Amino acid sequence: MSGSTFLVPMGDLTPDQRRIVQLPPQGHRVVFGPPGSGKTLVLIHRAAHLAQSLGIGEDRFRVVVFTNVLKDYIRSGLEFLHIPPSSVVTFAALCQGLYRTHVSRRVPWDDVAHAPDFAAIQTGVLTLLKRRRDLQQQLDFTVVDEGQDLGKEAFTILSLLSKHVTVFADPLQRIFAGGAGEDEILQELGLPRRSGNFLAAFRNSPDVAQLASWYISGAGERAEYLRQVRNVLTPRERPLLYEAASPDEELDRLAESIQNRMAMRHRVGVIVPRSRTVFGVAKALQQRGVEVERAVPPKGPRDTTWLEIGFDNLVPKIATYHSAKSLTFDTVYLPRLYRGAFAHVDSDDDVARLLFVGIARATQWVCLSTVCGHAHPALSVLHTAAEHGHIVIQSSRVQGRLDFDDEEHRREPLASGIEDGEEDEGYSLL
Repeated sequence: MSGSTFLVPMGDLTPDQRRIVQLPPQGHRVVFGPPGSGKTLVLIHRAAHLAQSLGIGEDRFRVVVFTNVLKDYIRSGLEFLHIPPSSVVTFAALCQGLYRTHVSRRVPWDDVAHAPDFAAIQTGVLTLLKRRRDLQQQLDFTVVDEGQDLGKEAFTILSLLSKHVTVFADPLQRIFAGGAGEDEILQELGLPRRSGNFLAAFRNSPDVAQLASWYISGAGERAEYLRQVRNVLTPRERPLLYEAASPDEELDRLAESIQNRMAMRHRVGVIVPRSRTVFGVAKALQQRGVEVERAVPPKGPRDTTWLEIGFDNLVPKIATYHSAKSLTFDTVYLPRLYRGAFAHVDSDDDVARLLFVGIARATQWVCLSTVCGHAHPALSVLHTAAEHGHIVIQSSRVQGRLDFDDEEHRREPLASGIEDGEEDEGYSLL
């Protein structure tokens, strides 16, 4: 367990966390908690507790995590708790496996996205399970992370497939279109109310939580979120927004700051908007003497180029917002916050939710950065946050000129060493 970055022994869990781990598996369970409340930690402990206490073999349960990146993240914890990696899957992979086994070896294909048609696969699996009673309840239990990003049909499938389902979710972190709301999750699982909340294990420092709260739209939700912040005795360090004169200067500053944090023995995460930006920023940082590991998902089940990365070391990791869900770092950087960087995101509200998720990955300090004159509109709220003392804003004195074409609103400013020709692979959940 010494190499794990997140796992703590069962005895070190809070009373609330231990209670959730040990909930009896009679009936389904839905548990909600904010970022940093330990949902992924408790999920793994609960899977181990149920498997051991009920004497269930590895082929009779599943741990459903959101991405293969998260599977890498929790790998050392799986080993310590004797959970085989084969029992941990993404929901997309779970459905695709059922489809290939019981419907057709050839899965539906989306020619536009150049990827499996997941919606069609999921509908096919749901139809299969409703028709084939012999395939229902084939699992004794399933525990599910990031439930807020699964749609209604997903919970119907899980309840047909498993005798017991425990879902961990946080509505504030819903960043995928079509994610189910709390009422929908409860309805699909046949529950009158949620089974529990995490209230006493908040991970983020007060400074990080205060900043993240600016991206919660509802006043009531924001107040409830902040009530759960622990006043821990840690050094206070206000978050930073750096407005660089040029993309090159932004990257210079990023590389220098990462090196300083590594000297402090911090676990560092760099979170960017798109997959192609992962590769471009990683290359630019390497040119500046900073090696990073790319936490990117595989393109599909047959992707031979995907390399598993280790989260049991201090090498900085770089990922997209979608791949970074459920990950935790001491220090988080959110660079490339330009107008065009989020052209693939439907609305400014959706960008705000991404920023909330990104900020909440940090336990101690977070640094956002952009280029003067080209900041995304979602950053405007941070100037109000600065007036309340919740973030420091530093701007370069010289505003560099960036050469945009007529489609400025659709493009990102590029820096030396960042190639814009990489195909944006989006994200894979397989």
